[in-house]
Amino acid sequence: MKGLKGKFLVSLLCFFVLLSLLLPVKSTAQVAIPRDETVYCIGGIWGPPTTWNPYAANVTWGTEPFLFAPLFYYSNAKDAWLPAIGEGYKVVNKTTIQVKIRPQAKWSDGKPITAHDVVYTFELTKKVGTGPGAGWDAYIASIRAVDDRTVEFKVKTPNPNYFSFMGYALGTRVVPKHVYEELEKKGLTAVREFAHDDPAKQVVSGPYKLFYADPNIVIYGRIDDWWGKDIFGLPKPKYIAHIVYKDNPSANLAFEKGDADWASTFIPAVYELWEKKGLPVRTWFKSKPYYMPDGVNFLYISYFKKELADPTLRKAIAHAIPYEEMLEKAYFGYSPQAHPACVIDVFEIYKQWIDYGYSRYLWGTKDGKIPTDLKKANDILDKAGYRRGPDGIRRTPDGKRLGPYTIEVPYGWTDWMMMCEMIAENLRKIGIDVKTEFPDFTVWAERMTTGRFDFIISWDAGPGYDHPWNTYRFVTDIRLTLPFGQSSWAGNWTRYNNPETTKLLDEIAATLDVTRRKALISKFQRILQKDLPGIPMFYGAHWYAYGEFRWVGWPREENAWWFPAANWSANSLPVLFGIAKRGEVPRVPAWLTTVDKGGILIPTSLIWNDLMKAPTK
Repeated sequence: MKGLKGKFLVSLLCFFVLLSLLLPVKSTAQVAIPRDETVYCIGGIWGPPTTWNPYAANVTWGTEPFLFAPLFYYSNAKDAWLPAIGEGYKVVNKTTIQVKIRPQAKWSDGKPITAHDVVYTFELTKKVGTGPGAGWDAYIASIRAVDDRTVEFKVKTPNPNYFSFMGYALGTRVVPKHVYEELEKKGLTAVREFAHDDPAKQVVSGPYKLFYADPNIVIYGRIDDWWGKDIFGLPKPKYIAHIVYKDNPSANLAFEKGDADWASTFIPAVYELWEKKGLPVRTWFKSKPYYMPDGVNFLYISYFKKELADPTLRKAIAHAIPYEEMLEKAYFGYSPQAHPACVIDVFEIYKQWIDYGYSRYLWGTKDGKIPTDLKKANDILDKAGYRRGPDGIRRTPDGKRLGPYTIEVPYGWTDWMMMCEMIAENLRKIGIDVKTEFPDFTVWAERMTTGRFDFIISWDAGPGYDHPWNTYRFVTDIRLTLPFGQSSWAGNWTRYNNPETTKLLDEIAATLDVTRRKALISKFQRILQKDLPGIPMFYGAHWYAYGEFRWVGWPREENAWWFPAANWSANSLPVLFGIAKRGEVPRVPAWLTTVDKGGILIPTSLIWNDLMKAPTK
């Protein structure tokens, strides 16, 4: 499809536009869509589309952000919640929240969206074992429909987990009960295998639905009589399309040529697109780090090999990582070094949780970050009794050789591969025998999730209203994982096991008192930086870039009206309401401001305050 100009055609035969509405998407019919009405995306899908069923194991890109709305969307930029299907909430008491459904909310087949749909969604997820709100029953005691428009959530007690409670109650997507009930009558296998791929029959709640798909492209079409039209207006693009490219270079070339508008790919030296080539292209920041952070990326060291469990050894390794050089050479400056408190300090709202005093004391730097210092690393190991052998490799105090070990990431992840080479080189300089290995993703993932690895680079739970608690839990909670050799994607891949941190995790999640929460988080950080179950290295970039060849007004640092903004992000839909065709004046909808400024966004702090002030019963 590369190189087509003007009215960007998937095909010339408009006849097939109508035909595609009548036939299942497996049809080989091709369709035409007007380029000036379409936002083309890259980075969201790399293989043939699968299903549009939230209960399926592998759901096609776009299903979550564009087709199925949650009760509320969440934005990191404002730390606030946008009422979508939900009109508002009421805190009944410290354990109960009621969410009111908008009276206008309807499924695309015209049936009303009710509290019964919400309750059914959660109940079906529990039966299927996966789907919207998976795992909710560990944190929520009950969900019930008070009436057609009111759904009530009760947190599980004692030891409530308010973070998870809030996320499930506000952020879960809803499915149409009247569609899934018919499937459930045929059995749960029918629910799981439902493709939901017929554009004529697809039932959704969002402002888009499937227009056309084949192995090479996915196109969503705007629903012009969408139920939210009188509240939010309509998103500006009539179509959202994603061609399935074979790799990053081909997708990035389309973006550079203006054939794609919304990029969520790794683009080497992205700044050259506007600084050297003068293209109307930008990322979130105009200068370093160019991208907003999407979480903390760690050097994880498994506890599978006993000698690697020593906190002193881990501290020496932390000093041997070439943070600055690595991020400049391998990551194009797309991230600063991560803070060892595992708090994303690029977001102002998160800085309040960092115990700067302790980090400065521990690491001896002005900002409290870990300095690269090979001499210090060697001194630490010498002092701890790790003597070098005749081969230059150190032995543990009881004589075990430090290596050979492997540091690994999937083949093809070129930035991380280069980081591995640089880390391994420095570890050898301090007497630890480490070699790089770049297996297929599936092999790497199997080793990571079973805990049978030495060193890997990998991610955490990402930013959110519950950061840094979510990161602490992901990295340390033994309850998320399984014994060595058994695969678990949920987190704690190193199998760190410390009852003290587990207890703190629960205490942090159970308190509504901000002062107490800060004290508990500070206590947690001290253990975290001493034991180093993962060494925080850098913030993973949130791959968001936009081209203003045809669409303008994208959110950015200087006009941060919405974030997250990658086209695969579950909360990215509002972006499509604030952009405009080139030549038109983009206007950010007034509703995309917080309630104190006349909008409808509800700050997370307001919800916390309401819970704190609420009666106990």
